[in-house]
Amino acid sequence: MHEQAIQQLRNADPMLDHVIGKVGTLNYAPEQDGFAFLVQVIIGQMLSAKAADTIYARLVDKVDSSVTPAAVAMLEEDVLRSLGIARRKAQTILALAQEVIQDPKVLDELAFLDDRQCLASLCRYKGIGPWTAKMYLIFVLDRPDVLPLEDGAFLQAFRHLYGDVDIETRASLWKPYRSLAARHLYRFLDLGYCT
Repeated sequence: MHEQAIQQLRNADPMLDHVIGKVGTLNYAPEQDGFAFLVQVIIGQMLSAKAADTIYARLVDKVDSSVTPAAVAMLEEDVLRSLGIARRKAQTILALAQEVIQDPKVLDELAFLDDRQCLASLCRYKGIGPWTAKMYLIFVLDRPDVLPLEDGAFLQAFRHLYGDVDIETRASLWKPYRSLAARHLYRFLDLGYCT
C-alpha cells in the first residue's frame, strides 16, 4: 500500500516526484499516545519547534516522563504556566486531561469516526482548532488524506517548491494521499532543502 501510494504521488506531480527522490523512504509509525501528542501539539501552537520542544521537555521532567491525563491533571495551572505554557494553553491541557480521566476512551473512539467527524470532535475543545486536530489525524490516526493548510512548516515547504500556485488545486493531484505528500514536504524542509 505504501509503495503504491508513493508511486501514485510520484506519477501525479513531477515536483513531488523530485521531493520524494530527495528525501528518500520515510520510516514512520503513528504516535501511540494520543493524549501526550495532543499536549505537545497544544504547547507548540504558534511557537517555533525549538521553543515548543523546550517547554514540552520541562513538562515531561515535571511529570517524571509520564505525560498522562492523571499526571497532568494533578498540576495546577500556575505550575504549567511556570513551565512556559501560556494560560489559555494550560487551561486547554487541563480540561483535556479531565475529559480523558472522565472518559478514558474518548480519544480512542476518534479512530472510528471519519475525518470530518474527528475534526469536529477535537475542535469542540476550547483551544483546539483545525491545525491541532489535523496534526492528530495525520500523526496519531495516520489518516491518508489530510491536507494541513493551517501548518506553517507545510506552507513554507509548499511555497518554496511551488511558489504562488494554489495549494488546494495542486494538492488535488495528491488525493487520496495528501497526508503522505505533506509528510514528504515536512521531511524536505527538515533536511534543509528549503533555504
